Amino acid sequence: MNITLLGQGFEATSQNSVGNHLVKFFASKDFHTFTGIAAFASQAGIRGLSKHIKTAKKHLNIITIVTGVDQKGTSKEALEELMALDINAFVFYQPSITIFHPKMYLFEGVEKSELIIGSSNLTSQGLFTNIETSLLVSIDNSSEPDRKIVEQLKGYFKGIFDFSDPNLKKISKAIITELVKAKVVPTEAERKAAYDKGLKAERKETENIISKIFPKRAISKIPSEFRGARKATTKTTAATAAVPSGSASSKGTLLWESGKLTQRDLNIPKGSNTNPTGSMLFKKGKMDDIDQRHYFRDTVFSSLKWTKDKNPQTSHLERTEATFNIVIDGKPSGSFKLTLTHNSLTTTRSYEQKNSMTQVSWGDAKKVIAKDELIGKTAKLFKTKKKSEFTLEIS
Repeated sequence: MNITLLGQGFEATSQNSVGNHLVKFFASKDFHTFTGIAAFASQAGIRGLSKHIKTAKKHLNIITIVTGVDQKGTSKEALEELMALDINAFVFYQPSITIFHPKMYLFEGVEKSELIIGSSNLTSQGLFTNIETSLLVSIDNSSEPDRKIVEQLKGYFKGIFDFSDPNLKKISKAIITELVKAKVVPTEAERKAAYDKGLKAERKETENIISKIFPKRAISKIPSEFRGARKATTKTTAATAAVPSGSASSKGTLLWESGKLTQRDLNIPKGSNTNPTGSMLFKKGKMDDIDQRHYFRDTVFSSLKWTKDKNPQTSHLERTEATFNIVIDGKPSGSFKLTLTHNSLTTTRSYEQKNSMTQVSWGDAKKVIAKDELIGKTAKLFKTKKKSEFTLEIS
């Protein structure tokens, strides 16, 4: 038996996160059974794991996930994501003052098993960025003392492992409907609205006080597949969604829609106070539900080959190139190879204020971009079928 401490969130890069280990173990053909038990689950957490679970079905004979729903910690959408996986998906709930709070992940194989027990829930933050601690117990199945750990676990939670506990219910549309009706399970929108309302009410009063006591810390990045799981609630669809039928479909997948373009965006100098930077930041625009600090680097342009600056003073800057086909008011205006730059620092004021960290340098495209008649128009970014080619439509 070997026991390893899994710590995450206490430093900027958490390679030993529970999420990374789950992804690794799902890919391993050494195991035939997986059982995951967590207090809470989120849509982003389950959706991020979904492709790994679907791939693992080729070698895992049994996949079981049990989640609690206490304290409105699990959303309706998370339960729907679990049900869609077509696995043994259960919800545990007991109507009392006590809550269901375990977090454990067991991969069983013929020769070995891996058991993670700790504080990480099945949420993207719980798996990657929250400050969590867990123990990874590597079990040699040929050793009787090692096997007893699993036997004790299964013995204590017998009603869960054999699905006989009366408070354990298989997730179904009917169960989800009843839990939502009973206000035990909220929707993602309800959770977000409650959270945002609380933040807005308290932010002004508490920020100055707290900042004098506790410094901000750099946080780990959540892998792109575990982010952006919510459907866009604005006019723009999420990056992974299919483009609506109509004229946009011929341009590819819609990734982003800007707000009204400004003089600065278009690099049009109008006076001493306007700085012709030659670039435009990729801001939220009409996509209010994205984290603009990471969305463009880790989702929109994640397939490009990024390199860090070799100069130590600017080594936090990552750069890449992509071809942009620029279309203005429906007319092709040329194809340009443009440079993208991403600031990877998480300790800057801009990052803390949740500002954009990715920009495009107009380069040769400035001749078609820097025009007064484009001020106030909006830009839409589409992904074409070619790996490093995009269409930027301004109208």
